[in-house]
Amino acid sequence: LAAAAAVAAQKPSAATAALLSADPEGECAAGNASAGGGGAGACDGARVDWREPLAPHEWPAHYVPIRRIKFTTIEDMIDRMKPLAEAGEPLIFEGTEVMNVSQWASVDHIREVLAQSKVLVKTSKNNKFRYFDVSKNIGGFKFDRPVEETHRTVAEFIAESERILEEGEPQRMYLQETLSGHSEMVDEFSSWRWELLIRVSSACGWGLPDSNELFIGMPGVETPLHFDERENMFFQVRGRKEIVVFPFVDYLRLYPFPTTHACDRQSMVGTPVSPDREAFPRFAGAAGHYATLQAGDLLYLPYGWWHWLRNLEHLAVSVSFWSTTPPADLPNGVPDEFTDHMLTRARRNLESMLARQHGPEQHNQTMVGLRDALLAGNERDPVLLQVRGLLRALKMPLDKQDQFVLETIEGRFGIDWSRHVKG
Repeated sequence: LAAAAAVAAQKPSAATAALLSADPEGECAAGNASAGGGGAGACDGARVDWREPLAPHEWPAHYVPIRRIKFTTIEDMIDRMKPLAEAGEPLIFEGTEVMNVSQWASVDHIREVLAQSKVLVKTSKNNKFRYFDVSKNIGGFKFDRPVEETHRTVAEFIAESERILEEGEPQRMYLQETLSGHSEMVDEFSSWRWELLIRVSSACGWGLPDSNELFIGMPGVETPLHFDERENMFFQVRGRKEIVVFPFVDYLRLYPFPTTHACDRQSMVGTPVSPDREAFPRFAGAAGHYATLQAGDLLYLPYGWWHWLRNLEHLAVSVSFWSTTPPADLPNGVPDEFTDHMLTRARRNLESMLARQHGPEQHNQTMVGLRDALLAGNERDPVLLQVRGLLRALKMPLDKQDQFVLETIEGRFGIDWSRHVKG
């Protein structure tokens, strides 16, 4: 409630800053940008020639292709990237040579690059690899792990994945490894085009690309819709990968799991290919952008953009280069009007603040109770009073507050979340 006083002073209060923060918990959850999905027959146990690439999907007419640009110089790339980074729009650069794609085309190189190191390998009963973090299930939701996680060498991963494909088994495997601390890759790292990545990150006002993740998948494996709280330069190293992305401001149309769920930052819609339109009617209005990434493509994936990915070839390889997003500080005080991006951050952070204050294990009850109080016109409800004060700090008119709160809750609370975990 102290936030209301900040409005009068025209200075952002701690509550206002927290509502607009890009990283409200003080830790960027980057670790999750990738692998890609399953076409017909790819993961149902049918005997198919897995050496043949899968075809990308056809998308609705209102989806648009992600723009492509031929790389020329770093200076030209910076000139093109700066306005896009400010606006938060994806773009693909062709021919950046961030990594040596010719070298990575060799399966022997893939086997050797991490030597005998044990890396994270996920196994799914189907082709979907839903990201989750059990430690974040502070809401105490019923949750069954959708994938099994083990550690194997890259050679073991390749051998087992090919055995599964040869024998037509339905399960799929996907390798995801954070590359920090892998001293055996020092020669590989030294060959990467760090100057390009660092100069672009600096010019766009981001932090350095300080987190890198390696993704290697079987054909047809997909990562359900999710978003990351970092800027991502996503390099397709080997093979082809299909991707569909949605703006951060499509937050409500993507029906995210509660922030206290193990699948925080994940969309309950899961796949844009066959969404449950009865459960998620707003998804029909989501504005998809799509592409088929080829080896050598560098995709700029802005902070918060939802993405779904599907491998079209066996052992398709990708690497994410994540950079932190600058804080949403307000040096000139609280603006008269907030952007949709700011309000989307505020929506998410408001939910997290209520969970912390009223107990994460009571998160669902708190949000459902808030909805019921609002619909009943119970303005003396303590949670509603708190929310009113916070939204006043954002200069949100009373008539818009009701819609803002109801949209945040409807379709996301008071439901059976376990139905949507598998993606």
